[in-house]
Amino acid sequence: MITFKELLEEFKGADNLIKVGLKDSFDFTGKDQVFLIESGSVLVYGEKDPKTGVRVTQTFGTHDPIGFSEAIASREVQLEFKPLTDLTLVRFDGAELRKQVNTANIFSKTIIKYSLGRIFNIKRSANNFAFEDDFINKKDKLFSRIKFAQDQIIFSAGSDSKKMFFIEKGSVQIVSKSAKIIANLSGGECFGEAALLNNRPRNHTATAQKESILLVIEESVVDKELSRDSPLVRLSVLVLLKRLELMNKMRMF
Repeated sequence: MITFKELLEEFKGADNLIKVGLKDSFDFTGKDQVFLIESGSVLVYGEKDPKTGVRVTQTFGTHDPIGFSEAIASREVQLEFKPLTDLTLVRFDGAELRKQVNTANIFSKTIIKYSLGRIFNIKRSANNFAFEDDFINKKDKLFSRIKFAQDQIIFSAGSDSKKMFFIEKGSVQIVSKSAKIIANLSGGECFGEAALLNNRPRNHTATAQKESILLVIEESVVDKELSRDSPLVRLSVLVLLKRLELMNKMRMF
């Protein structure tokens, strides 16, 4: 199982730990630098709701990311940040981050692309998120396939997480504990990996919207495939899943 804290320890040093005082003027979005919060908290302002004009806010705390998604996707940061406490940040170089992600293995790259698509509401195309056919063919013995009938529950909020899923055919709806729709997913997309990588119960319920065939990817396969990549790529996978979780919370208001 990937341990976030162990991965992060590899990158913490005197040259990339930054102290930010509560009253300091600090640029969270410039110079192609990205950050993880080592200690403290930040109030994050999302984009304005086009209907209400209200900006949703969310508090980012320890080990939450700032700028990773935008740096990897080469997008401008649209969020705004206001320190709520004194901060210690771990700084990373955006160019090096992109370089390593661009040379990552297909498993890690798929989860990264999938997460970015969900974070930025990018419409899925045939080659945006799908595992390469060659990868599936080579690893076919590592997967099992399960058919789910329309309206059948794949997993429920609060259940154990030992598997992630790839939609080979069909569609799946992800719903929060409060019955809010988080996502509608279709062929070529994956789900269920966040709880698996964080080693905790499921946050949401997944239901087949129509008859669906899913590839089931066990925890041991996830660990093995991600271990093929550099520590920075593995950290990026976890960081993007954290960011996706934070964005889902912001969208639930």
